Order: sequence, then C-alpha cells, then structure tokens
Amino acid sequence: MLSNVRRFAERRQWSVRRLEARLEATEAQGRIVAIDAELILEGSFDDVQLAGLREAAESCRISRALSVPVSLRLTLA
Repeated sequence: MLSNVRRFAERRQWSVRRLEARLEATEAQGRIVAIDAELILEGSFDDVQLAGLREAAESCRISRALSVPVSLRLTLA
C-alpha cells in the first residue's frame, strides 16, 4: 500500500514528507473479520490529489486481496 502511494506521488512530483500506515484488526470468535487502515500523509495536498492518493492505496494488490474473501493455500517445502 505505502509503496503504491509513494510511487504515485513521486511520478507526479508531489512532495510527501511523511507516509505511514496504521492498521487495526477487528476479531470475532478468534478470527480477523475486518482491518481498518489509517494512512498518515504529511505534505500539501488538495482534494483531487488526496483522492488520487487514496485510489493508489486502494488499488495495491494487498488492499484488493483483503477486500474480498480469500482462501489460503499453504505448501510445506
């Protein structure tokens, strides 16, 4: 998520002074049922830029994988 956002901003030559993600999991019956992600950005961004940065965060592979039910295939080697 962070690398997507950083690359998106760098390609547009937007200055990001700080980029941090805070994640919090919600559990029910011993299973993670939700993950809340807070993206902390320091820089001067207008609403259009913030929308682009949000889209970049949401479009990363991990964000997409976590937004739908996923099965885990585990192989021991």
